[in-house]
Amino acid sequence: MRRKIKGLTSDSFAYREDGKIESLDVLAPLRVNMGIVIIVLIMMAFGSVMLFSASMPKAYTSQGNAMYYVIHQGSFLLMGFAAALIITFIPLKLFDKWPITLAIYLAAVGMALLTLTMGTVINGSRRWIFIGGVSVQPSEFIKVAIVYSIAGYRSFIQKVRKKGKLKARKISQATLDGILDITLPGVLILFCLLIVVLQPHMSCFLILSAISAICFLCCGIPLRSWLRGGALLLVICLIAGGIGYTLMPAEKKKKLEQNFAHVVKRLNIFATMKADEEEEKKADDDDTYQSEQSIIAIGSGGITGVGFGNSRQKYMYLPEAHNDYVYSIICEELGFVGGLLVMLLFWAFAIAGFLVSWQADSLFTRVLTAGYTTLITLQAFLNIGVAIGAIPPTGITLPFFSYGGTANFFFMIAVGLILSVSKTGRKRKTVKLVV
Repeated sequence: MRRKIKGLTSDSFAYREDGKIESLDVLAPLRVNMGIVIIVLIMMAFGSVMLFSASMPKAYTSQGNAMYYVIHQGSFLLMGFAAALIITFIPLKLFDKWPITLAIYLAAVGMALLTLTMGTVINGSRRWIFIGGVSVQPSEFIKVAIVYSIAGYRSFIQKVRKKGKLKARKISQATLDGILDITLPGVLILFCLLIVVLQPHMSCFLILSAISAICFLCCGIPLRSWLRGGALLLVICLIAGGIGYTLMPAEKKKKLEQNFAHVVKRLNIFATMKADEEEEKKADDDDTYQSEQSIIAIGSGGITGVGFGNSRQKYMYLPEAHNDYVYSIICEELGFVGGLLVMLLFWAFAIAGFLVSWQADSLFTRVLTAGYTTLITLQAFLNIGVAIGAIPPTGITLPFFSYGGTANFFFMIAVGLILSVSKTGRKRKTVKLVV
């Protein structure tokens, strides 16, 4: 006969020959993944120091305070850290509610529409809105929201199916599953991505597409759902896109084409940087200036760098030294060693994050951690790729290093959710206690 003792059964005990308890099997205590905490704290500290070095000349000349950008970013990081700390100690099951998922998705779409209609155009893209004199980039919230929405939607569908619902009547079960697994969420995500593209914000579109694909791959969706749902989604996109473009007035089509002029310009910059001397240049010297200065900064650093604070490119030679090209300044001042250290930090974060996802105890927690780990890691290596000239300029920042209050605040929110999974959303091991 089984007997319960504070949630345990007799199977949890091992007895000696005299009938006394010899050992007891209990669940391991709930603990936050300290590896991720340490990695993120190192990146925050390292990033703040390097941001100060990279931004000091511009901050002093434009704001009259050499610490301006560091103080501004530090305030957002502290707010993000406080929010992440609170999120870490909230049980994940409280987040896994369909009303919360729906509210976050609608908020993402609303922010995207607000940016499209009322945003401020900077460098050819409508990405920013100003609230109380502070610039906010809603796309950073959208990145976090889309991952959360996919995780919440898939969890909701799984729960409903376990109750024996969502059974097909007038169509085959495989077709219904394809619609629910791929077509419906695909349409919802593509609608949000379409608004982002129209801003236009191609770098955000590419990142959202990549992390959405990773999230769906982590859902364990059957192949038949991929095939049927994907085919239906493709047909819907082709029909809707064709009808929309055909009915669009000529002036709207022209405006749409002009909207993507900066995308073509950045591709031309990349092509020019990679072209041989005898090949025709697709971009002039003014367009390629920043990419060239980035390469010069990295090359000047050599193995060990010119020394912390001794960068020459940050003195207005590299216009976005504190933002998109902070990695170039790191390589110039700390050399190959410093650049490699940054990459190793993000690789370590990726490994730790995916290990948490591997140990997740539910579909919701698995998708959440895989999506956020991919978001931060992918954005980091895309930024590095731009800095070294491996990919076209995209306007992507380096998480925890580049200047950007909104971005770093929401990166900390993502970290907080990963840590919450590591504490309350992982499969717990059994520990043997010897009495």
